[in-house]
Amino acid sequence: MIRVAELKATELETVDGRLPLNRLGENGEEHSTYLIAWKDAQPVGHAYIAWTGTHLGLPEIQDVFVPEERRHGVATQLTHAAEEKARGRGWNSISLSVSEEGNAPARILYAKLGYVDAGVDPVRVSGQVMLRGRPFDVDDSLVYLVKDL
Repeated sequence: MIRVAELKATELETVDGRLPLNRLGENGEEHSTYLIAWKDAQPVGHAYIAWTGTHLGLPEIQDVFVPEERRHGVATQLTHAAEEKARGRGWNSISLSVSEEGNAPARILYAKLGYVDAGVDPVRVSGQVMLRGRPFDVDDSLVYLVKDL
Protein backbone atom coordinates (compact mmCIF):
# COMPACT_ATOMS: atom_id res chain seq x y z
CA MET A 1 0.00 0.00 0.00
CA ILE A 2 1.26 3.46 -0.93
CA ARG A 3 0.88 6.46 1.36
CA VAL A 4 1.60 10.01 0.16
CA ALA A 5 2.52 12.78 2.58
CA GLU A 6 4.45 16.04 2.70
CA LEU A 7 8.16 15.69 3.32
CA LYS A 8 9.01 16.34 6.97
CA ALA A 9 12.37 17.59 8.18
CA THR A 10 12.73 14.44 10.28
CA GLU A 11 12.43 12.30 7.11
CA LEU A 12 14.94 14.22 5.03
CA GLU A 13 17.91 11.91 5.61
CA THR A 14 15.88 8.77 4.82
CA VAL A 15 14.32 10.23 1.68
CA ASP A 16 17.50 11.89 0.43
CA GLY A 17 19.32 8.57 0.70
CA ARG A 18 16.93 6.97 -1.82
CA LEU A 19 15.49 9.75 -3.98
CA PRO A 20 17.16 12.80 -5.57
CA LEU A 21 15.44 15.81 -4.04
CA ASN A 22 16.78 18.09 -6.77
CA ARG A 23 14.54 21.05 -5.95
CA LEU A 24 14.90 20.97 -2.18
CA GLY A 25 15.15 24.48 -0.81
CA GLU A 26 14.69 25.99 -4.27
CA ASN A 27 11.80 28.33 -3.44
CA GLY A 28 11.49 28.15 0.33
CA GLU A 29 8.91 26.17 2.25
CA GLU A 30 6.08 28.67 1.83
CA HIS A 31 6.53 28.62 -1.97
CA SER A 32 6.92 24.88 -2.51
CA THR A 33 5.98 21.45 -1.20
CA TYR A 34 7.63 18.07 -1.68
CA LEU A 35 5.24 15.13 -1.56
CA ILE A 36 6.73 11.73 -0.80
CA ALA A 37 5.19 8.37 -1.70
CA TRP A 38 5.92 5.74 0.93
CA LYS A 39 5.65 1.97 0.61
CA ASP A 40 5.92 0.58 4.10
CA ALA A 41 8.72 2.67 5.60
CA GLN A 42 10.56 3.27 2.31
CA PRO A 43 10.24 6.34 0.08
CA VAL A 44 9.42 5.16 -3.45
CA GLY A 45 8.66 8.40 -5.27
CA HIS A 46 8.20 12.13 -5.02
CA ALA A 47 6.56 15.14 -6.62
CA TYR A 48 7.39 18.78 -6.09
CA ILE A 49 4.76 21.52 -6.14
CA ALA A 50 5.86 25.06 -6.95
CA TRP A 51 3.24 27.45 -5.59
CA THR A 52 4.69 30.66 -7.01
CA GLY A 53 6.91 31.80 -9.87
CA THR A 54 5.51 29.30 -12.37
CA HIS A 55 5.14 29.71 -16.12
CA LEU A 56 1.33 29.85 -16.07
CA GLY A 57 0.90 31.53 -12.70
CA LEU A 58 -0.75 28.38 -11.32
CA PRO A 59 0.57 25.82 -8.88
CA GLU A 60 2.80 23.55 -10.91
CA ILE A 61 3.61 19.90 -10.34
CA GLN A 62 7.29 19.37 -11.08
CA ASP A 63 9.99 16.76 -10.62
CA VAL A 64 7.72 13.69 -10.42
CA PHE A 65 10.11 10.81 -9.83
CA VAL A 66 9.24 7.15 -9.35
CA PRO A 67 12.36 5.05 -9.98
CA GLU A 68 11.27 1.51 -9.08
CA GLU A 69 7.51 1.33 -8.60
CA ARG A 70 6.51 2.33 -12.13
CA ARG A 71 3.17 1.15 -13.43
CA HIS A 72 1.91 0.61 -9.88
CA GLY A 73 -0.06 3.85 -9.56
CA VAL A 74 2.52 5.80 -7.56
CA ALA A 75 2.72 8.74 -9.99
CA THR A 76 -1.09 8.81 -10.09
CA GLN A 77 -1.27 8.96 -6.31
CA LEU A 78 1.36 11.71 -6.18
CA THR A 79 -0.54 13.70 -8.80
CA HIS A 80 -3.85 13.31 -6.97
CA ALA A 81 -2.20 14.36 -3.70
CA ALA A 82 -0.79 17.48 -5.39
CA GLU A 83 -4.24 18.30 -6.74
CA GLU A 84 -5.73 17.93 -3.25
CA LYS A 85 -3.07 20.23 -1.81
CA ALA A 86 -3.89 22.83 -4.47
CA ARG A 87 -7.64 22.55 -3.76
CA GLY A 88 -6.89 22.91 -0.07
CA ARG A 89 -5.10 26.18 -0.78
CA GLY A 90 -8.07 27.49 -2.75
CA TRP A 91 -6.83 26.90 -6.28
CA ASN A 92 -9.24 25.91 -9.07
CA SER A 93 -6.55 24.73 -11.51
CA ILE A 94 -3.10 23.17 -11.48
CA SER A 95 -0.42 22.84 -14.15
CA LEU A 96 2.55 20.74 -15.11
CA SER A 97 4.91 20.41 -18.04
CA VAL A 98 6.16 17.44 -20.02
CA SER A 99 8.81 17.04 -22.65
CA GLU A 100 7.45 17.81 -26.11
CA GLU A 101 9.43 15.00 -27.77
CA GLY A 102 9.98 12.41 -25.06
CA ASN A 103 8.37 10.83 -22.03
CA ALA A 104 5.30 9.44 -23.80
CA PRO A 105 4.27 7.41 -20.72
CA ALA A 106 3.97 10.63 -18.69
CA ARG A 107 1.89 12.32 -21.38
CA ILE A 108 -0.44 9.32 -21.54
CA LEU A 109 -0.78 9.25 -17.75
CA TYR A 110 -1.58 12.96 -17.48
CA ALA A 111 -4.14 12.73 -20.29
CA LYS A 112 -5.85 9.89 -18.41
CA LEU A 113 -5.84 12.07 -15.29
CA GLY A 114 -7.64 14.89 -17.12
CA TYR A 115 -4.77 17.22 -18.03
CA VAL A 116 -5.16 19.11 -21.30
CA ASP A 117 -2.91 21.34 -23.37
CA ALA A 118 -2.70 24.78 -21.76
CA GLY A 119 -2.84 26.50 -25.14
CA VAL A 120 0.57 28.14 -24.87
CA ASP A 121 3.55 27.60 -27.13
CA PRO A 122 6.10 25.02 -25.97
CA VAL A 123 8.91 26.52 -23.92
CA ARG A 124 12.46 25.80 -25.00
CA VAL A 125 14.85 25.10 -22.14
CA SER A 126 18.52 24.82 -23.01
CA GLY A 127 21.82 25.42 -21.37
CA GLN A 128 22.87 24.82 -17.84
CA VAL A 129 20.50 24.99 -14.88
CA MET A 130 21.32 24.67 -11.22
CA LEU A 131 19.50 21.99 -9.26
CA ARG A 132 20.37 21.67 -5.60
CA GLY A 133 23.59 23.53 -6.10
CA ARG A 134 24.78 21.38 -9.00
CA PRO A 135 24.82 22.27 -12.69
CA PHE A 136 22.82 20.18 -15.16
CA ASP A 137 22.83 20.53 -18.93
CA VAL A 138 19.35 20.61 -20.47
CA ASP A 139 18.08 20.82 -24.02
CA ASP A 140 14.34 20.27 -24.24
CA SER A 141 11.02 21.82 -25.14
CA LEU A 142 8.26 21.67 -22.56
CA VAL A 143 4.55 21.47 -23.24
CA TYR A 144 2.33 22.87 -20.51
CA LEU A 145 -0.78 21.02 -19.41
CA VAL A 146 -3.54 22.17 -17.06
CA LYS A 147 -6.36 20.59 -15.14
CA ASP A 148 -9.42 22.20 -13.59
CA LEU A 149 -9.81 20.98 -10.06
